[in-house]
Formats: sequence, structure tokens, C-alpha cells
Amino acid sequence: MKIKFELIFKREDFYPAIAGMMVILIFPRLVSAEPNLRIVQPYEGSSIGYVTQSFVFGSVSPATAPLTINGIPVKPHSNGGFLAMIPFREGKFKIEAVASDGVSITTVTRTVNVSEANRPFPKDSSALQVLSPPSRIVLRPDDILSVSFKAAPGGTGSFRFREEGGHYPMTEVSPGIYRGSYKIQFDDHLDADDVIFTFKRSDGRKIVAKAKSKITIQKRRSPRFVELIEDAVLLTGPGGEFGYNLFPLKGVRFEVTGEFGDFLRLDLDAGNTGWIGKSSVKELPSGTAPAKSISRNIRIHSTSASTLIEIPLSYVHAHRVDEMVNPYRLELTLFGVIADTDRIRFLDPNSVVKQIYWKQVLPESYTLVVVTSQNYPWGYDVRYEGTKLVLEIRHAPPWNPGTKSPLRGLKVALDAGHSVGSYGTIGPLGNTEARVNLLLARTIAEKLKNLGAQVSMIQDGTKELSLQNRVDLAWKERSHVFISLHTDACGEGEDPREVEGYSVHYYNISARPLAERIRSIYGKRSNIRDQGLWRSNLAVCRNTTMPALLFEQGFLILPEYEEQFLKKEHQSMVGNVLGEALIDFLRDVLPR
Repeated sequence: MKIKFELIFKREDFYPAIAGMMVILIFPRLVSAEPNLRIVQPYEGSSIGYVTQSFVFGSVSPATAPLTINGIPVKPHSNGGFLAMIPFREGKFKIEAVASDGVSITTVTRTVNVSEANRPFPKDSSALQVLSPPSRIVLRPDDILSVSFKAAPGGTGSFRFREEGGHYPMTEVSPGIYRGSYKIQFDDHLDADDVIFTFKRSDGRKIVAKAKSKITIQKRRSPRFVELIEDAVLLTGPGGEFGYNLFPLKGVRFEVTGEFGDFLRLDLDAGNTGWIGKSSVKELPSGTAPAKSISRNIRIHSTSASTLIEIPLSYVHAHRVDEMVNPYRLELTLFGVIADTDRIRFLDPNSVVKQIYWKQVLPESYTLVVVTSQNYPWGYDVRYEGTKLVLEIRHAPPWNPGTKSPLRGLKVALDAGHSVGSYGTIGPLGNTEARVNLLLARTIAEKLKNLGAQVSMIQDGTKELSLQNRVDLAWKERSHVFISLHTDACGEGEDPREVEGYSVHYYNISARPLAERIRSIYGKRSNIRDQGLWRSNLAVCRNTTMPALLFEQGFLILPEYEEQFLKKEHQSMVGNVLGEALIDFLRDVLPR
């Protein structure tokens, strides 16, 4: 609050006792401070894809101050937070927020860069924009090369290799977008050769352009092998935008069958391939033999908490595990392994293995089927001790119905999503997702401990953790259940009020019953819109082998939810929801 001294009046005859004197009366008048106005998002100088409208959010104090954004009136929430959808324009776009208290005015501006719309080129354009291939490619005979470019609509296109190569036709698949393909032949000889495009406009003008990429056909007499230098992710395509395929361990060897930019195509078995970044592998010397093992005898033993199955091999191999429930069954597939399993030795009568057998589905893919005495999975681990594969199957937790501690013996990994350095989304008042998640996790932990559970705080607010770090810590803590806590947002161009809500995500079938219970109970207690149950290929859901889920409690970027999520009453409600859901889950999946 500012105090301003102001001359009120000046009169010589104000009071008879001081007639003839000049009297000046000065009274202090209270004047409001300038409104405190802040734009949180979009960030200054940020680049935004093409949109015609998007959101702007932040806060203003006092919350009653009239507010406009680019001249559009905006009504703040009672806590001063605001979110408004406004029109955006291509190019450098200025956002101007203005707040007033009737006396003072505060103005805050942001400038962002909005991409241009992907419009067709004009019919008289001389431009030819190569879309694909974007980088160096190594292919084998029978591979198909796809190419494309953008040019004026209504023309005809073709491509060739080298200056003297034959022309191959292309098709206009949408206005100005031309695509073609070529199947690599055994008698083709390409070694860092160019892809050259020829385009003829509708008026007959010819335009020629060369792709920056080079094409090579791999015809090696000696196969090319690489070895993983770290635990890695094998993708379904050459780029981070593709999905997870497998999660091979350090030391696995693969044959390289192609390249696309910074990614290698690796062979698993007949017709089954995956892609990995070049930085995750080391080249093996020419003449390296393929990694092949024969599975012979198998050994099974157990501890109080787990059953262990040991398979001696000659190399470290890529693997895949598929799970089924009621009863719990695992299928462990090893790529590059041939079956000759004569003996399976059971060393401990307390193991959960009820039945075990193998099958050779493909010539070099060995599958071990393990049927357990448990109805549900509580986590497994695949690791190598030298070249001996160990499959560890975790035993079920105890069940304590009708007691004050119904979750006694259950170990819960509670993961507050994000961290200080990677804080996720942010609310209009400036609260980061990492902070909101951590506050919620602490309250939930106390609730679950009161019900008897052992809780491991995967993220305690002091650690910078990768997604795989979180998965590994959950296993190290011998957890039976993994729950990752988050708050949500949406991308530019979407209206948060149209897509907002809570959601529950799982990947492995073991987590679905728990995810369904949390979704149902939270929906009844929170009065937040239900955005559904999602089977999502998320790292913390897929890589975590115990029942694992990710819970998005709602949209932090909406000011009313940011306010709600910070209230202890809401956090306690969520803790009660998870406790109730876990008790119901155990009641259904554990033997009575």
C-alpha cells in the first residue's frame, strides 16, 4: 500500500480564529499498489507449432483486478490464478496482459514464435523441399526405400539414384506432397549415392533437387555385429518418436542389418528387427561369430521372498517376457538360443513353480513357459550373472483381512513424478508439478503406513532420477506395487477446459485391476472429470515388473485445481482412495 500526501484546499477564511492567515491542510490519502501480474506460460521466446488459438496462464493480485489479455477480458479465479484461450497468429506473436485496480495499471508482455501453417506451395512455385530420406541410409536387398518431397501442386514427380540412373515414378498423395518407393534389388550397387528428384510443374517447367542423404546397399560377406555397452531400449523405428520394442541388457550382441541416420537396425530372429541409437553400442571386429547358445539343464531354487530359475548359457542374449494371470504364468523368450533342455532340477519344495516346459517356436528363439502356484504376479527380474541367466519371481505378500493393519507385509513403491531439475508442468500460481506430486506422495505414504504397508519413497525431493532409475529402485526395495503420481496438462492449441480430467495408466495386465479400482473410487470422491483408463506404453508402467501404474490426478494448469491439489483435505482424500483400492485389490487377488 502506498501513502500519497495531497493538497486538499487552501483558504484564508477557513476559520475565524485564524482569519487573515493562509492555512494549508494536507491529509494523507491511501492509494492502491500496482496490481501484481505474472504470465507463467507460454515462456518468453518459446517456439510453438502452428495454432490458431492457445492458452495463456498466470496470476494477478488482487484477484479482483480487471484483467485483459490482448484486449480480451479474463476473469481470474478467487486465488488470482487465470487461464485464458486467445487467438494466436503465425510468426513473432506478442501477448499483452493488462491489469488495473482503477488507479494503477500493470502491463506484462510475452513474445513467442508460432510456426507457419503447412500450406501447399503456390502453383508457380520453384521450390522443391525434400522430406525423405533426411539422412544417411544403409539398406539390404529386398528392403524398401520410401522417398517424398513437397512442391507445387498438380505436377508430376520422379526420382533416381546417381545422375545416370533410371527414373522411378512418384504419386501426388495430397496437394503438393509427392511420394515414391523402390525395392532394393540384389544386383543394385549403391555406395553413398545420391537420391535425385525431378519435378515437372503443371506449366511444364522442370525442377531438379538432390537429397542431402546418401544411400548405401549393404552386401557384406562378413556379417556386421555390435554389442550393447549399456542396458538399452530397442525401438520399433529409427527415432525417439517410435515405441518401445524390447529392453536388452548390457553385453547383448546383434547383427546390424541397416542404418537410418544415427540409428542402427538390428536383427532379432526371422523377420523380427528393432532400432537402437549408435551411442549405445560398440562395433565388434570383422569376423566375429554370431552369439548362439544351447539351453541344457535348468536349476530352480527359492528364498523366503522369491523363486529363482537359472539357465546356463554361452552368451548374453536379448529376451522378452510375456505374463498371464489366473494362474500366473510367464513366457520367457530368448533370441539366439536353441533348446536342448534335458533336465530341470527342483532344489526347494517352497518354490512357486508348479509346471515348467520349453518350446522352440522359431529356429533361433527359445521360449521357457513357467506356470506358478500364484494367481497374480508380484514382480520378476531377468539378469545375467556372467552368462548364466537368472529369472527371479517374487512371492506374493501376506494378506491380513479384518485387522487394523490390512496392508501389513505389502511393500509399496511410491514415486512422486519429476524432480527439481525436471519439474514437469506448472500451475498458474507457479507451483511446479514436482512439488505438488511430492506433497501428495508424503501424505499418501503416511496413510498407507497407518494401514500397515511398508512404503518406499522413490523420489524424496532430493534426487534427479531417470525413468529407469525409478524402475530399478522399486525392484531394489523389493516392492510388490509401484505407483507413480503426476498432475496433467495439454499441448499448445488445445483448450484445457475441454480435455481436462484425471486418468489412470497401466501397461502390464497385472496392474489393470488396481488401476480400475483407483479410477472408480477417485472419480466418486474428487468430482474431477474422468478421462478414462489407459493402457499406455510408458517406461515406468512397462519396465516395472510388479503391478505398476501412473496416476494423473488432474490438470495443474487450471487455477481451481492447482488450489485444490495443495489442500491437505484433498491430499488426505487421495491417500484414502489408494488405501481403499489396495485393500480391495489384495482381497480379490490373494488366496483367502
